[in-house]
Amino acid sequence: MGRTSDIAIEPPTAAGPGIVRAVEDRSYLGFIAAALASVLFGGLVFAVWIPLTMSGTVGGAGRLAWMVQAHGWVQVQGWAGLFVAGMAIRLIPRFAGRRPVPRRVTIPLLAVLAVPVVLRIALQTTARGGTADVVAMAIGVTTAAGAIGVAAVLAVTLSRGKKAKEPWRYFAWAGTVWWAGWALLALWNIPGNEAAPGLLEHRENDALLWAVMLGPVGNFIWAVQSRSVPIFYGRKTPQLVVAAVPGVLLNAGAALIAIGGADVETGQWSGGLGFVLAGTALVSLPPICGSVYGQAKRLRPRARSAARFVVTANIAAMAAGALMVWGGLEVMGGDDYASWGAFEQRDAARHLLGVGTITMLILGMARLVAPVFALERTEAGVPMLLERLPFWLLLGSLVLRAGVPLLGERLDYEAGRHTIALAGMLAWLAVAIFAFSVARAVRAEPRTKRALDEVVRNARRP
Repeated sequence: MGRTSDIAIEPPTAAGPGIVRAVEDRSYLGFIAAALASVLFGGLVFAVWIPLTMSGTVGGAGRLAWMVQAHGWVQVQGWAGLFVAGMAIRLIPRFAGRRPVPRRVTIPLLAVLAVPVVLRIALQTTARGGTADVVAMAIGVTTAAGAIGVAAVLAVTLSRGKKAKEPWRYFAWAGTVWWAGWALLALWNIPGNEAAPGLLEHRENDALLWAVMLGPVGNFIWAVQSRSVPIFYGRKTPQLVVAAVPGVLLNAGAALIAIGGADVETGQWSGGLGFVLAGTALVSLPPICGSVYGQAKRLRPRARSAARFVVTANIAAMAAGALMVWGGLEVMGGDDYASWGAFEQRDAARHLLGVGTITMLILGMARLVAPVFALERTEAGVPMLLERLPFWLLLGSLVLRAGVPLLGERLDYEAGRHTIALAGMLAWLAVAIFAFSVARAVRAEPRTKRALDEVVRNARRP
């Protein structure tokens, strides 16, 4: 029933009174489901609606600023944040040689993490006056509670786990510290006495988004990649001394960007320098901790199509890094932090990271490390289109979304807004297909396990 390129893998047949069957921790599926819901019903809906509003095609211009902030945070906090938190809580205990985090911890934590995302989707764009300020305060407090919860779980796991001097461990510790820092930043940046109720000042919001993308999210991207991707490609794990320098630059840059957003007087220099340092790190980290070329020869043929997500994500990270260095130098050279010249590069870099790196890696690495997809690969009849089409849709979305700000005034304004909306539609379709694949794999999992158990029983018979 399978293709000739598929490799038949016999299921494990070890059994005995001293062998305990592993109990799979399935709470990560709740994090994946919440992340998918946030992006499909919030983040990417805003990604389409906002440019159409800007072009006058649809209404809502009076709430545009609130929609822009909601879009950014639903994508970073909901899509990337929930997914990274769930997979970090699942993978870091395994990397560290610890038992899985129990459901009595993960499920309440997921609920707390989801609250601010729901508030942003449901209320941030519509609440007005004093209600908007109350919503903003609730978002800040629940964000802080969820972030400190993730930091606590990961800190306990890492402190009790193995102390091997490998890059993933230090990236994981840096990410853990950043999750705790995010809690403080969320409380510090609750809108108050602003010109518009419930709306954070643009400079502060922009810097905070960047700090979260690079710190709590970015560090775990490089932790997981440095631990897993070299194995896929048959390469050695990167040496700590090689990964340490760009790791330090990444975190120093993220910290300086956060400072630049908070301080108007020093923001030009600290923010600009932060973009230069973090951008330099992103240019160098992909070939060190990930992969930008080659074939994933250690993977089964069936899984190799997912590896193209990894390579593309790392190339996009390098391109984003180069644009961040360019934009940061412009800011340091005399332009204001929020000036349009520097903003063009930052906007393209943000979406190269968001669509090209984070989303590509989520879809690709999920297929490679999530158990539900590992079981699916034992089936013969999974449609390959479901595995490959999201890649091309995301690639198209990436080229369109990053291309519009780079073209600048050479592209007609209205045509540019429609192009951005089209990019959002392509990304939505890619993620929707991935969500269908997750649901399909989860539904087929019991049947696949029963089939494997039957093969094991038959193998034991004389």
